[in-house]
Amino acid sequence: MRPGGFILALFGVFWPFLCTPLDRKIYGRSGGRDVSRGEGPDLNRKDYDALLELPLSGWGWEYARRFPELKKAAARARRTAPVMIERRDGVRLIRLRRRYPEAEEFGLQFFPDPEKSALETTPFWLPEAANSSLEAALEFEEMHARKGRTLSWTALPGEKHFLIGPGRRPKLVVAAKGYAAQIAIEENMLPVPQAVYLSLRLGAGQLVGEHLRAVEEFAAFCHGAKGRCRMLRGLSPERLRDAIIALDGELAGFPRRKIGEAIFGAEAVARGWDVGDESYKKRTKRLVEKGLALMEFGYRKLL
Repeated sequence: MRPGGFILALFGVFWPFLCTPLDRKIYGRSGGRDVSRGEGPDLNRKDYDALLELPLSGWGWEYARRFPELKKAAARARRTAPVMIERRDGVRLIRLRRRYPEAEEFGLQFFPDPEKSALETTPFWLPEAANSSLEAALEFEEMHARKGRTLSWTALPGEKHFLIGPGRRPKLVVAAKGYAAQIAIEENMLPVPQAVYLSLRLGAGQLVGEHLRAVEEFAAFCHGAKGRCRMLRGLSPERLRDAIIALDGELAGFPRRKIGEAIFGAEAVARGWDVGDESYKKRTKRLVEKGLALMEFGYRKLL
């Protein structure tokens, strides 16, 4: 037991500074059509169905990246783009050359490419912008080598992305279908690179509410539980998808009725576009308003 927290789990880690630069590129799944932007002359609901299995942090990026103010700030910041490296074992390392205060205003540590969806890139959110957080510390290997069985970080399911930059703690994101966890790491002045253990820690503040839920979900994920998008009241994956469609249509200048047809179907809209308190016209209006609200910093409630 240590003041301010305790060790929940240990997993051996060779810090990613030991990597060999093979390819500098934007990490994440590449190729294919961006299904989340309604490309082409028509909005097609089926094109958005791939988003249904995003984790909430991915949904947050889907809304944030559509924000015109974020796009402008990201364009200004591109002059000093991060260095992105992929290791032979598939782990991605992002090294920042400077802090990005312009990105921090939007809750991000740096700007991913706004043209890339959450299916193609992994954002790093500031811990203080998120509703829950995981924290860990680096420790000497000898401190825990005899404390029984450990879990190697390389054995964790999903993709691993490390972020290192000045002025803020390193971050590790573990991402899989329907799940993503971000861990902020305290280096404790230990020299890097070296073989160390990464100890997940909890203080009293992490033992309540969403923080505790995040730990429970991470523990289940480490033991092989299938990742799934945790639902928020009134913000199911289906509603988030429909609000994204409505937002894209609104930003592209589509007529509201055209947006409604894309979401609810042309036949249903033809029968009840402007009939009753729950007309498709009113439902479409609410979805547009929801999409706009989530885009304009409301995405933080999804983190």
